[in-house]
Amino acid sequence: MSKQRLGSTLAAGLTALACLGAANGGEVPAPAKLKTSEVVSQLRGVKIISIQDVDKINAIDQEGMKGVWGNSPVNEYDRGYPRRLKESLGLELIIVRSGELLEEMANVEEDAVEDLADRWIREATEMQNVTRRDVLPSARLYWGFKALLKKYGAAAITYESATLTLSEHKVNGWTPLPILELSKEHIPCCCQSHVDCLVTQLIGGRLTGGRPGFVGDVLNDWAFKPVGERPQNVIVVAHCGAPINPYGQDRIPYLIRDHWHATWTWPEGGHKSTATTVTWPAHEPVTVVKFDIGRKKVSVYTGTVLDGNRLFVDFANCICRNKMLVQIDRPDQCYLLPSNPKEGAFRNWWGSWGCHQVAFYGNLREAFREFASATGFQLVEGKP
Repeated sequence: MSKQRLGSTLAAGLTALACLGAANGGEVPAPAKLKTSEVVSQLRGVKIISIQDVDKINAIDQEGMKGVWGNSPVNEYDRGYPRRLKESLGLELIIVRSGELLEEMANVEEDAVEDLADRWIREATEMQNVTRRDVLPSARLYWGFKALLKKYGAAAITYESATLTLSEHKVNGWTPLPILELSKEHIPCCCQSHVDCLVTQLIGGRLTGGRPGFVGDVLNDWAFKPVGERPQNVIVVAHCGAPINPYGQDRIPYLIRDHWHATWTWPEGGHKSTATTVTWPAHEPVTVVKFDIGRKKVSVYTGTVLDGNRLFVDFANCICRNKMLVQIDRPDQCYLLPSNPKEGAFRNWWGSWGCHQVAFYGNLREAFREFASATGFQLVEGKP
């Protein structure tokens, strides 16, 4: 059997195993940690899903919110992205429209929705400002994701929540709790159809034997009031959904709470938006990574996770509900620094890298360096 065929067979097996899921209470074993050459081979033929009703790719990272809310026209980047993804990594991007997701959600049994929501609530440390009724739509969304993953034999999924849920009210359901559950099954998932981030999660998970990547905006640390002296050379990676198993098979505490868009309610029924807040292990090494498929580059920066709750006032409740405070090892070589006190809370740079990054626990510089070399990606460790 050829290496490429063997890799595809292994990938299909892992996808089938993951689709069995942990939502029924079973433990999904972490995938084996593979050599770089095995990961490269295994990715060939793997399918990933983006649920979106627009034809733009990585719209928010490329153009900001106008990419999804401003009727921005499809351009050459968007048209060429699926081809570049397949040529560079062998991955196949499947675009699914919201109508198909809604069909799958409508077919989910009520018992499955209620059982999952109740387990999330039992396993959380507490609930803040939301009720069981608010959690139920997210459980239904999770089962809709699972149905699509199984239908297409896909290994990862992202959902354009900024339009489909927030602005256009097509889908009642928020992604933070599905992200939490899928992370336990070693299925990469992120919101806002950040396909570059999803690819980064997928690669990092395969290189590390199942460590999930935390996808988030890079917020301006100047948006937060320090308890004492302001931490130096830090970035804040933040989103309202996060994994709870940073090392793969572990579990960290989480609470279920109101989303940053807490004033938003579903037009029919008044469900509140839900999110999570996890307790990140502090003083641990971390690697901040971003694959740029369009330009065949990958940026890699190492650092240390700091305890943001001790260093900033009311850190957990400001802006996005999950925030990882990272002190960068070589700040003078990192394009994410320095931050600017005059810049807004959401630091804006579009195009090549976008405004989102992916954080993995552990110093994974060498693993990503080897992967970049094996796949022809330009490794960026300085300021491009």
